[in-house]
Amino acid sequence: MNYRDTLMWKELNEAPQILKTLADKNAAALSAVAEAVREGGVKTAYTAARGTSDHAMIYFKYLAEAQAGMAVASGAPSVVTMYGGALDLFGSLVIGCSQSGKAADVLAVLGRAQKCGAPTVAVTNDEESPLAKAADFHLYCNAGEEKSVAATKTFSAQIALARLLAGALAGKRADAAAELAVNCIAAAGSATDEAAQAFADAEDCFVLGRGVTAAIAFECGLKLQETCYIKARAYHSSDFYHGPMAMIGKGTKVVLFASGKALGGDARLLREDNKKCAEKMRELGADLYIVTDDAALFAGTGAKVLAVPGGETEAETAQSFALAAQMLACKTSCLRGLNPDTPRALKKVTVTV
Repeated sequence: MNYRDTLMWKELNEAPQILKTLADKNAAALSAVAEAVREGGVKTAYTAARGTSDHAMIYFKYLAEAQAGMAVASGAPSVVTMYGGALDLFGSLVIGCSQSGKAADVLAVLGRAQKCGAPTVAVTNDEESPLAKAADFHLYCNAGEEKSVAATKTFSAQIALARLLAGALAGKRADAAAELAVNCIAAAGSATDEAAQAFADAEDCFVLGRGVTAAIAFECGLKLQETCYIKARAYHSSDFYHGPMAMIGKGTKVVLFASGKALGGDARLLREDNKKCAEKMRELGADLYIVTDDAALFAGTGAKVLAVPGGETEAETAQSFALAAQMLACKTSCLRGLNPDTPRALKKVTVTV
């Protein structure tokens, strides 16, 4: 199957057009959320999501904490649905993220939040969904119907909305990075070809990222699992040193997402950490692939570099990384003789209670 004929490929290529209108479409809602947070003296946030949507919320956590100083807890919906926990969410901004807006457990968390008098936000791709209607505020992906089971354009919209929301909470205007997405699709198209060939017969791999890019590493791992059936495990690179690194041996495939820019200020520490991780993986014999906007940093490491364009900050660069991850998974799936649009045992909408 040619990857260009898949819905997954066609839909991920729709991301730039979607991002162009995202800020304007959600301007009023973003402003209203920021005002409610200020007037209500809200100091913390609590997110509820599953799968790809949860990865978008991990991305949001780093931005909100680093830029707005707002502590963000990644929620466990089962506390409410399975254990009947009387979770006290008063004083928190509670965010439910679900592409379909039909996630029953996420909806239950928002219901609990409203009983506590907490402001609620839904991030969905369906304005008529139960989650969108239940929340006090709705951030709309406006991505159109996504037919491929693998979420691509909706994830691009979710992380862009997360960036816009974090910016609003910090009192700053963020960029949806539509132009960057256009440039990335042009650049990453060729950059991912070689890697896809190498992963065509892979049985397992590790995917690493630090800070903001860890969210993209988790999403890349998921995409390789669901579309390619590769046993991909994603980690924060900082956590990887605490045990899992023992699994690295000669020829172990590792993907590292490494931004050359930090969220703000001096990126020197981040760049040093990325290089240290790359050098350690190579020292252990890993077959290393680095997705980066900082290719020069890894010269001489022996790693295969997948160069993509970067944004003004690490937060924007993550938009490029997400598209590169989607391209890699789509191409690899097709090279393995699979159809990435219809992974076995999966449905487009998964309802977890």
